[in-house]
Amino acid sequence: MQRPILELRHFNAIVTLAEELSYTKAARRLGMSQSGLSRSIQDAERRLNRKIFDRTRSRVELTDAGRACVAEARLSIEHEERAIQFTKAVAHGVDSTLVVGRSPYTDPVLSEVLLSLYLPLHPNLDVQLHSEFAPELEHGVLCSRLDLAFIARLADNPRLSAVKLTEAPLHIALSEDHPVARKQSVRLKDLTGNRWTVYDRRIHPSLYDTIMGLAQFEGIEYRGIHHVMSAEEASQILLRSGGIAFLTRADALRIARQGLIAKPLDEEALRVDIHLVARADNTSKLVSEFVRTFVTKLKSVLLPPQLTLLIEPGYGHLGR
Repeated sequence: MQRPILELRHFNAIVTLAEELSYTKAARRLGMSQSGLSRSIQDAERRLNRKIFDRTRSRVELTDAGRACVAEARLSIEHEERAIQFTKAVAHGVDSTLVVGRSPYTDPVLSEVLLSLYLPLHPNLDVQLHSEFAPELEHGVLCSRLDLAFIARLADNPRLSAVKLTEAPLHIALSEDHPVARKQSVRLKDLTGNRWTVYDRRIHPSLYDTIMGLAQFEGIEYRGIHHVMSAEEASQILLRSGGIAFLTRADALRIARQGLIAKPLDEEALRVDIHLVARADNTSKLVSEFVRTFVTKLKSVLLPPQLTLLIEPGYGHLGR
C-alpha cells in the first residue's frame, strides 16, 4: 500500500508550530523535544518538496505554501478526531451520527425541533450540534466536516443543496424610554444619530455588510459603533451607555428585560432567512430521511410571532 505523503504526526507539528511560531513553545505543547519537532517539519517539507516555514535565529514565519498546508492540515486533524469520536459512539450503542452546524443567527426553535426528532430506522441516532460563524459553516459542509448546517442568508452555490426554512426581521434592542421605542414601525433611518451596537462582522459578514451598506446608501449617520459577539454583551452596553443594538429576534427578546425592549426592523433588506444545507452530492439516505422528518415536524410546530415558515410543497431534492 502506498504510504501517505503526510501523516497525522506531521499535521499536528505543522498546525502547532503555525499557531505558536516558536519551536520552543510548539515543542512544549506537543510534549516533544525541539529537535524532534524540527525533524518532523523537515520531513514534511521533504515529502511535499515545499518550504512550509521560513525560519531564522529570531523568527518563524509561514510561507504561502505553508498557509495552504496549514488549512488542509487542520481539516485532516478534524477528520481524524471525528473518526475517533464516531468509533467511541458506536461502542456506547450509537448506530449513526449526524453533525449539524448552526450560526448565532439560527432561531432556537429550529434547534429544539431538530433535537426532538426520532427516526424509527435509526433509533440510536446521535445528533451533534456545532455552533460556528457563517463562513465556517459553509466550508464545514463543503469539506464534509458537517453533514448539515443551518445557514443564514445563504449565497447561491451549486455545490450545496438547501431548503429555505424560516424568515424573521432583524430586531433592535433599546431602552424602553428611548424615543424610537414609541414608534409603531421602526426603519433604519429612525436610528440616525444613535450609538449602534452590532454583531461582529466575523459572525456573518453578509448581514453586517448589508447593515453598513444600507446605512451608507441612505446617508444614515451614527455616533459610534460597538462590536459584540453575544446578546449579553449588547445588553450590558445598552444598560450602561444607551443607544440601540441590532440583534436576531430570539436574542433581542431574550435580553428584553430590566428596562430594555425589542422591536422588529421594518426593512426588507434586513430580514434573516435560515436554510438547512447539505452538500449537493450527498446521497446519504440517513440525511434525506432526517431532513424529511425535520421539515414535517417543523410544519406542525406553532412558531413564535414574526418567525415565518417558508417551506412549500416540493421543497427541493435535499430531503428526497
